[in-house]
Amino acid sequence: MDLMVRKGSESQPLRQRQQPLPTRSIERRGSVSKTYPLRLGRYSKVWRRRGAMEKRGDRVPDYLMGFRRALFRGVGFSGEDLDRPSIGVVNSWGEINPATRQMNVLTGAVKQGVRRGGGTPVELVLSGLCDGTCAGTPGANIYNLAWRDIAVAYIETVVEANLFDGLVFLSVCDEVVPAHLMAAARLDLPSILVCGGSMLPGRHEDRELWAGDMTAAFADLKSGKITGEEYKSLEEKCCSGGGACGVMGTGVTMQAFAEAIGMTLPGNATKAGDDPFLEKIAFQSGSQIMVLFEQDLRPRQIMTTSAFENAIRVVLSLGGSSCAILHILALAREAGVRLSLSVFEELSRSTPFLCDVKPSGSHPVLDLDRAGGIPAVMKTLLPLLNLDPLTVGGSSLAEVLKEVTIFDPGIIRPLEQPLQPEAGLAILRGSLAPESAVVKQSAVSPEMRVHEGPAKVFDSEDAAARAILNGKIHPGDVIVVRYAGPKGGPGMPCLYGSLWLLKSKGLEGSVALVTDGRLSGTIRGAAVGHVSPEAAEGGPIGLLADGDLIRIDIPSRRLDLLVSEIELERRRRRWVPPKLAKVRGWMALYSRIVTSAHEGAYLNI
Repeated sequence: MDLMVRKGSESQPLRQRQQPLPTRSIERRGSVSKTYPLRLGRYSKVWRRRGAMEKRGDRVPDYLMGFRRALFRGVGFSGEDLDRPSIGVVNSWGEINPATRQMNVLTGAVKQGVRRGGGTPVELVLSGLCDGTCAGTPGANIYNLAWRDIAVAYIETVVEANLFDGLVFLSVCDEVVPAHLMAAARLDLPSILVCGGSMLPGRHEDRELWAGDMTAAFADLKSGKITGEEYKSLEEKCCSGGGACGVMGTGVTMQAFAEAIGMTLPGNATKAGDDPFLEKIAFQSGSQIMVLFEQDLRPRQIMTTSAFENAIRVVLSLGGSSCAILHILALAREAGVRLSLSVFEELSRSTPFLCDVKPSGSHPVLDLDRAGGIPAVMKTLLPLLNLDPLTVGGSSLAEVLKEVTIFDPGIIRPLEQPLQPEAGLAILRGSLAPESAVVKQSAVSPEMRVHEGPAKVFDSEDAAARAILNGKIHPGDVIVVRYAGPKGGPGMPCLYGSLWLLKSKGLEGSVALVTDGRLSGTIRGAAVGHVSPEAAEGGPIGLLADGDLIRIDIPSRRLDLLVSEIELERRRRRWVPPKLAKVRGWMALYSRIVTSAHEGAYLNI
């Protein structure tokens, strides 16, 4: 495969195209359906003003119009280009994130599609962060989730300053997809997402590898199970690049949500990152945005209450990442939809866990795609869904699912034969989490779903990880990592290293973890996150002491601290708010206005 160099997204291909891009249909090779309709509007190669919608740019005062056009000509646009509707193409490419390696090629295909549909694409680049490439840096603990909200503000700023008529978002990875959905909802211009697919596994000898395996491999290196050369070989082979992590982590979970809520064309979310099909769907999305512009079909007409409930059911049936709950709550606020954790509670009881996909199951995302992808999951959930919501393809959900086929009922289980009768995610409450906490119950072994053990309390994940490496954690313990919430982090860091280390030590089936921070969607084990109120806000998790008994009862949806109320009150009177990490600039503002995890950790502005 020839790697592209960033010198313009249309002229530097990642691979030679095997066939011309389609104009009216896309072959879907061995998956959901044979073709997708491409509804081209009245716009041909030259946009015709007569009878068409007004361009937002036409609202500029006449005495400034020529000045503005002259500057855009300086960028390289022709007068004909400037007469057409202006479509912002938001590219998340960057050399800081392997998931985005293919995004310039997809951006080029989108731009061709926009031109075919009669618009003028205008590219803007906002590189998406990767939790992994940031791992271990001081900034990783505070900036990754906050990137979501500042990205939304950046996109809002650029789009409104330039009066784009519509938007196509090139989206991949954990915080990028929700940021793009939130920006689309906030701006409410005709919009469509093109997701970057999932990363293929690496290989070492006879086994598949994922980037997260490197943390467990470090523990093996320290214990002498592998050599330094073997460790280096794993480093070279575990990350293939292109697409979100190839398990049901936050990136793929949010791509699945975007497709399920109707903001992508069908079959997009689960494709391999290097599959040529993504180029085809990118081209079609570029053409389709002109239809959305002509019809004035906007995100808030698509992301309705019913569409949210449908997409939440999909996430729950997939065993999706717990971080998705934060993003969905924040998105609902931008979309003007009233949504609370009570909706997740209700739907989790009535939605079965269906999909045998890692980390809760045994298959990579690529196998889910071969089984039919998100359309096949929704076809399976059909009796539980509202079929009226519209999609960016211009059809209702009922029309989209009409011809969908499920190719492997072993990976996407029938509704009456689920992997588990209840959803992958569950909301817990109790004396340790008076507001709420979240657990991916599909990734918890049956013997750990009810667990009582002594707390081992740490004020950072690094301290917890060192304790695991040094043999200070024992079967039955409950690791507590606190001061990791939205305000306490600040920024609500995502925990993953400690959980991978538990796996490497053979403790994931006997040790639990509780935190007011986030939890990586790529992990397995009895891990409870998003404990709210958080420690920095005076929540009970801040009153814990080593040795306190904690009881986790997932079937009963309880998380309790087994300490008397008299003792807790004594500790509460003596509790002094800690001196939190000193931050400046953007994060100083963030820490003052961010809401709790219970509300979605959005900015209260």
